[in-house]
Amino acid sequence: MERIRTLVVAQPLMAVGVVLVLAFATGFAAGTWRFGPSVHSGMAQSAEGAISVESDGWFYGVPMDIAWTDGQNSFHERGRPDCLPPSAGPIPIRFSAVEVNAGAVQWRQVVWVDCRATQ
Repeated sequence: MERIRTLVVAQPLMAVGVVLVLAFATGFAAGTWRFGPSVHSGMAQSAEGAISVESDGWFYGVPMDIAWTDGQNSFHERGRPDCLPPSAGPIPIRFSAVEVNAGAVQWRQVVWVDCRATQ
């Protein structure tokens, strides 16, 4: 009888423990594995034929023909962002990038620039 009572108590506790471990693992994975674009802020260097930006220890090349949002909140599908003209000094910007993995090579590709943040 004592053995049956022990099993009745132990099984629900084990089930609760398994659920807690699964919940923790799911939360950890959701917090560390990011899919899709991520938004960053950084300082851009903008020249006539190239744009780069440094953010959180990463250096990004910004395509000259990219989607961007202007200071009046209008979306542009392509072109050079108005907030990144050729400049001698750094320009603060906000942008979105995606992680790209091609075999052993990994980089972050800029896919959008937000010129609203520089106004």
